[in-house]
Amino acid sequence: MGRRRVVLFIVTSFWAHGELTIATEFAGRMRGSGFQPLFLIPPSHRALIGGTGLPYQVLIPGAGKVNRLQLQDIQHVHRPVAVVLADFLNYDFCDRHYGLTRDDLTVFECPIGTFDNFSWGRPGSFLDTYGFRAAYQNEVAVDGLSFRLRPCPLNNPLVTDVDAFAYPLIDPAGPAIGGPDAARQVRADLGVRPGNPLILLTGATWQRMHVAYPIVENFVRASTTMLEWLLRGLLDHADVVSVGSPLVFHDGAPPGFHTTGSLSPMEFRRLAAAVDLHISNNLISVSLHRLALAGIPSVALFSSLVGGDRPRSLLTGEVALSGTATDAIRDVGHLYAFRMFPVGWFHFLHSLVDGNPFTDVIRHVEIFDDVAGLAVIRSLLDAGPERDRLAAARERYLAALADLPDVPTILDGISAEVHA
Repeated sequence: MGRRRVVLFIVTSFWAHGELTIATEFAGRMRGSGFQPLFLIPPSHRALIGGTGLPYQVLIPGAGKVNRLQLQDIQHVHRPVAVVLADFLNYDFCDRHYGLTRDDLTVFECPIGTFDNFSWGRPGSFLDTYGFRAAYQNEVAVDGLSFRLRPCPLNNPLVTDVDAFAYPLIDPAGPAIGGPDAARQVRADLGVRPGNPLILLTGATWQRMHVAYPIVENFVRASTTMLEWLLRGLLDHADVVSVGSPLVFHDGAPPGFHTTGSLSPMEFRRLAAAVDLHISNNLISVSLHRLALAGIPSVALFSSLVGGDRPRSLLTGEVALSGTATDAIRDVGHLYAFRMFPVGWFHFLHSLVDGNPFTDVIRHVEIFDDVAGLAVIRSLLDAGPERDRLAAARERYLAALADLPDVPTILDGISAEVHA
């Protein structure tokens, strides 16, 4: 009987839940394969991982010596066949939180790799954060790691690199829970107006952390104004439910706009199964990917506008803005493009999705092109050509994912050099 083949996942970001979700999704696909996951997580993630049933240990903030001893104990007791950094970028900055560096990983006698969520090192790519080129990108290096796990989306399943393994992140069978009766009950509980389609708007707590950067405050306010304008136009035809940290209507919600607090994964799936359309202003949102691949028409709001008195689009050049958009950006001294609101990342993510078949699975809508954007979103509320196009793109994308290796096959290849 062979020994246990333990895979250690190290999660260091105490505020971002996406990295943990990606790691637990991967670990869930190890069941029955002979590989066993073990998580090392921040204390803030205890509740999140507790519901998964996955085994874990907890990092201790500010206790570098204890955390190093913990790494040594894991190597001695479990002898992992692979170590996966849930996010190597966060790990490289975690010395300030946990007193750990890359050098401390040398205690492990196995391949060490990471989830490479954005295909780091792409030619010509650069991080544009709040409209500025991020200086710390020069410190980002995947060098020295043995392998990279590339979840799709956002990575392109058609691109292959040495020591980089693309795999499907999400099970497209979700999110349905409970069938039509459960969906009707969700709508009744929310108070959705009879006969109206239901639109889901998602947001995250980190999207309000821009307060540390006063220069972007006016731009965030202008973008929020445009989102509220879009939603008011949709509320003539549909109800909207906002989940998570509210992004709009802080001065009072119009009729048909509903809010919920943070939901458990099960509660979120139950709600998602009852909606007709999903809107997000964050292209890297796992919820956006999950719902789009489950067949729920999904919209990614973005902005390509830059400039001052005469705004131009990075995609189309000079633009003619409506009066609403012109008024919204009138006092915005720092106008920057985004695909991940409000951080930016327009250039960084644009080169990632260029030529990626996932791009066609969701509808991309320019938030400052208000009239055209509203028309596109309205067209997705009912059956028709726009929905048919997204459905066909989804089927093509799922076919590409089906050709990727499964998780046990990837781990067999990574751990082949580790012997009992």
